[in-house]
Amino acid sequence: MKKFLRAFCAILIVGCSIWFVGCKDKKDDLTQIGQNLTNYHMEINYDDATKSLSAQQTIDYTNNTDALLKNIYLHLYVANFCAGATNVPVEDMYKAKAYPNGESYATLNIMRVKLNDQDIMPTYEGEDNDLMCISLSDNLEPTTSAKIYIEYSITLPNVSHRFGYTDAGVNLANFYPIVCVYDENGWSKNPYHYNGDPFYSEMANYYVNFTCDKDLVCAFSGNAEQVIDGDTAYYTINNMCVREFALMLSKDFKTVSKQDGDVSYTYYYLNDATPDKALQCAIDSINTFSDLYYPYPYSSYNVVQSSFLYGGMEYPMLSLISDAIDNYDDYLNVIVHETAHQWWYSLVGNDEYTNPWLDEALTEFSTLLFYDNNSGYNLNRNDMLKGMQENYNLFVSVYQDVLGSVDTSLNRKVCDYNTSPEYTYCVYVKGTLMFDSLYQLVGKNKFMSAVQLYAQTYAYNIATPEGLIACFEKASKTNLENFFDCWLNDKVIIN
Repeated sequence: MKKFLRAFCAILIVGCSIWFVGCKDKKDDLTQIGQNLTNYHMEINYDDATKSLSAQQTIDYTNNTDALLKNIYLHLYVANFCAGATNVPVEDMYKAKAYPNGESYATLNIMRVKLNDQDIMPTYEGEDNDLMCISLSDNLEPTTSAKIYIEYSITLPNVSHRFGYTDAGVNLANFYPIVCVYDENGWSKNPYHYNGDPFYSEMANYYVNFTCDKDLVCAFSGNAEQVIDGDTAYYTINNMCVREFALMLSKDFKTVSKQDGDVSYTYYYLNDATPDKALQCAIDSINTFSDLYYPYPYSSYNVVQSSFLYGGMEYPMLSLISDAIDNYDDYLNVIVHETAHQWWYSLVGNDEYTNPWLDEALTEFSTLLFYDNNSGYNLNRNDMLKGMQENYNLFVSVYQDVLGSVDTSLNRKVCDYNTSPEYTYCVYVKGTLMFDSLYQLVGKNKFMSAVQLYAQTYAYNIATPEGLIACFEKASKTNLENFFDCWLNDKVIIN
């Protein structure tokens, strides 16, 4: 109840003025919004010959909580890709696909850590030592800052994943130390898991200098300025108000680009015979979701075709699409889905580890709404929903026949789903059916008003299930407690 009241109050704080407005008329001033955020300054050098990188990273961490902090925790996700890790990045059933050349491991070497310019010895926690704890000599008061310097080197694993290299190129995501979120439950220390996207991050500003061989084509989160000196390429990337930073590299990338409105689009591809279609799909997706929900706040968007175990993965201003998708309609559908994540995860953050349905289900339903607004893609939302319901019922039937029962609740952490298929059918498929049922229950206009209110309330912040429910109750003027309870807690019967 307390969580619900806080969420409801957050909506009231936004002010009555937005209630009658679908979306804002102009883009946000990211420089102003980013004034009090944590800053990441990163100097990264990548050596393609050794598939390794060295980095110096300074984090100007601002305590934007109401608490006195005695320590600061950081995630070290690379540790989970190292030999001997307990919380591994790849489920056994997918290892052959992920490691076509045999299992391969990363190395992480942290050489130096400073706190406020003084050398310190941090401690490490978690089963895989994937949490760095920095103890503070004095409590860090709200609105005050601490400076953390970390010098480290990484050797990449040969794996088709968010982080690693293959013959196609290099994916560098979730590779750097990132501050954990401090919320009402304290520091969020959830470990890595192969299900879903086990991440949870605050908005921050990123100032990155990246160096690599000039023959590599680089795709970044955000715009990059390039300078070539001899055989070396130097890139400068400044991103305001983003949840993280990622990049992909390949000697084989080809590109197509287009300016549409005030957003520049680039599609990096390996083997696409019709790259203009993929680029236009990205443009249509950004424009559609800007109209439906909230204006896209950034000046660039990059879509990257690269080696990836799963269908796709979202990062701020960048979406990774697997080169293994052989059906082009499915390929475009993944572009739409990952682009919708620019709103649900990127703009509106959430704890993806604890409440994965909150962004994934709304993102997948948003993908269906895209086709309602873009008839040229020859996909019908109702037909897609019918197929999803049939596949979901088949999944439930098979699991019941094999195991005797099946848990289809959505109120679970990513680690509580027994297999990737169980996670997919519950979070993506059942979650989408839930939002469609809600769409039918409250009607299109109230549904869209609720989602717009949700975006406006939690833009650049962290949303919760209670916050989303409060937005829908306010917009629809309907008590939806029983509705969400049935869907989230495995009480609903889907025929």
